[in-house]
Amino acid sequence: MEYKVCGVDGCFGSDSAAAVGQAVMDGVDVINFSISGGTDPFTDPVELAFLDAYGAGVFVSTSAGNSGPGASTANHLSPWVTSVAASTQTREFATTLELTAEGETFTVDGASITAGAGPLPVVMSSAEPYGDALCQEPAAPGTFTGVIVACERGVNARVDKGYNVLQGGAAGMILYNPTLQDNETDSHWLPTVHLADGTDFVAFMTAHAGETIMGSFAAGEARDGQGDVMAAFSSRGPAGLTIKPDLTAPGVQILAGDTPVMETITSGPANEYFQAIAGTSMSSPHVAGAGALLMAAHPDWTPGQVRSALMTTATTGVVKEDLTTPADPFDMGSGRIDVGAAAAAVLTLDETEERFFDLGGSELTAIDLNIPSINAPTMPGSVTTTRTVTNHTSTIQKIDVTTTAPEGTSITVTPAKFNVLPGASQTLTVTIAAAEATGEQQFGSILLTPKGRGGALHLPVAFVPTQGAISLSQSCDPASIAVGGLTECTVEAVNNTFDEQAVDLTTTVNQPLLLRAAAGAVLTGPRSATAQATLAGAALGVPDVAPGASPAGGYLALSLFGIAPTVVGDEDIVNFSVPAFEFAGQTWNTLGVDSNGYLVVGGGTSEDNNCCNLPAGRDPAPPNNVLAPFWTDLDGTGAPGIYAGTLTDGVNTWLVIEHQVNVWGTTDLRSFQTWIGVNGVEDISFTYAAPQLDPAGQDFLVGAENALGQGDMEAVLPSVDLRVTSTDATPGGSLVYTVTAEGLRAGAGLVTTSMTAGGVPGTTVVRTPVEVTRR
Repeated sequence: MEYKVCGVDGCFGSDSAAAVGQAVMDGVDVINFSISGGTDPFTDPVELAFLDAYGAGVFVSTSAGNSGPGASTANHLSPWVTSVAASTQTREFATTLELTAEGETFTVDGASITAGAGPLPVVMSSAEPYGDALCQEPAAPGTFTGVIVACERGVNARVDKGYNVLQGGAAGMILYNPTLQDNETDSHWLPTVHLADGTDFVAFMTAHAGETIMGSFAAGEARDGQGDVMAAFSSRGPAGLTIKPDLTAPGVQILAGDTPVMETITSGPANEYFQAIAGTSMSSPHVAGAGALLMAAHPDWTPGQVRSALMTTATTGVVKEDLTTPADPFDMGSGRIDVGAAAAAVLTLDETEERFFDLGGSELTAIDLNIPSINAPTMPGSVTTTRTVTNHTSTIQKIDVTTTAPEGTSITVTPAKFNVLPGASQTLTVTIAAAEATGEQQFGSILLTPKGRGGALHLPVAFVPTQGAISLSQSCDPASIAVGGLTECTVEAVNNTFDEQAVDLTTTVNQPLLLRAAAGAVLTGPRSATAQATLAGAALGVPDVAPGASPAGGYLALSLFGIAPTVVGDEDIVNFSVPAFEFAGQTWNTLGVDSNGYLVVGGGTSEDNNCCNLPAGRDPAPPNNVLAPFWTDLDGTGAPGIYAGTLTDGVNTWLVIEHQVNVWGTTDLRSFQTWIGVNGVEDISFTYAAPQLDPAGQDFLVGAENALGQGDMEAVLPSVDLRVTSTDATPGGSLVYTVTAEGLRAGAGLVTTSMTAGGVPGTTVVRTPVEVTRR
């Protein structure tokens, strides 16, 4: 059955949540939700409705989103839903484009579900008189009569491009990607072939500029293609506290029903009952259908077990959109679903609704959810968690456990071998460790291989060897000593959180060394010392916003300096690496610029994108660390977009971010700038091309807030330029102690300090080598 929750004005969360509740009351087994959202699971009413559905025994499949391939773009971050990426299938609908010019021939395959065209002359849409490579506006009648027009993919909808050149009389369209990415079959307005990589095509056209180039392509037909390729549009992790997406499934060139009633130009021509389209909205129903099949095959399985079976048996032989590089868990989750293998899974993992709610919202505890993946975004030295598997078969299962991990890291599981009786469970202890905090994203896996029948099961593991918010450092001077010589090692723990933190530290030395003394710590043996303390939390600067001039004395358009805009659409966030600047007592070098009129200091993710649910007062929910010259529902579609550049007066330099975007649903262009000094002190101002008027009755905010949501954010229309000024920040408490080590015998000495702290997952470990030489 279907529940209609979307209309011409979009999809409202209240309607979606109500539909989920009605579906549960109607007794459904599976819900498919091919709609975006869910980036803040514990405040999103739809995601919480899905949690209720999970508790009622309903398996929920959702679209991961179509904002890839950039990192941190995945949607539906709840650990209780299955977020689905999109990849190719082996069947494709394609044709071959052939061009000839001055005796030379060029052929290339492309995607097509339309009729063919040609042989006819081929022209580039970038050429005069049309002069628009992206085919963004309807061509004048007669511009393209009797020719095939080549349009570059980007900015506007693919189908809109064909409609626009058709208005000029085009007989066909070549849609080409400027670089290699997925190619789609759309319900086009005219015969169209879509090239996956237009590089060679453009080179051929350029080489024969001024000549008559003839081209033709036949009607698209089904043929074998390369399956298990990630779609470039498919949204990626890291996002949230667990690995997202969870799975991938076919989401490119998928046959689907269509409405014969055309709602918009982008919908394609009227009277079409079928289409072959792409998106995670197409891949999510595959997983929903797979879930329904598994529930039919195993009526006693919970939604958690269904997801476990799909994930642990998924095919991992998936590649990125470049067609060769192996996909990673932030591309594909556990892999591409294999329904037959999932139905035969001998072990499953499961989790309760209550534990999802209690543990899933904190980085300290989300890692302990009993789900078929492990994510440790902060792994400061070592982290230990558990997973419990259950044998739902009628025979004893004998399991061997193996792991893979990058060089310099390890994933250890105990027990490494186990037997589990029918209906019984086995808890596995998993420890992830790294020799040093590189700060680089790493991936590994855990493989559970049954002896006898049943295929191997795998759990993806993602982790970043990096220290947490309570930092630990250590140094020894001198770094080389003779036997009998001494070195003094200084250990420091600093609380960089905003809450009081208890820390427990232990320093040990290996066999070539002995500890002879400690200051600020207690010797507990010849090779160990300990120290404990409760460290005060740091206090951020709190921003205030008041009238004040910008460095330029007003609005100064960046286009005057030859700076081009970054094109954005609706609900877009663009991250920029920028020169270091000061805000609220901290130094930053990344900015997330949201199309809705605000900046996220430190960079933003999909969780920070908020057009319409604006906070009232202090709000710890994302987005935080915000500079908001005019935060409301704005849209870059049809507007210049976001400008970013640096300007200098010869002495000082400023980073300038300029919004030129429309009030959503209108052509009311709003132009304003954020000026940020990069001169070692806080210097931030907002300047406006004109006083800001009411944004069509929408909620709005102007101001600034720090990472804790503290600051000055009000719904007051700015009529003058504004300056941001923050109070002084206060650093967090620290614990410093020293130990004195003596060289006992020649060899590679090592001083190791381990720290546990309530605000950091696992154990933070630092190591310092001390070479011991002979006398």
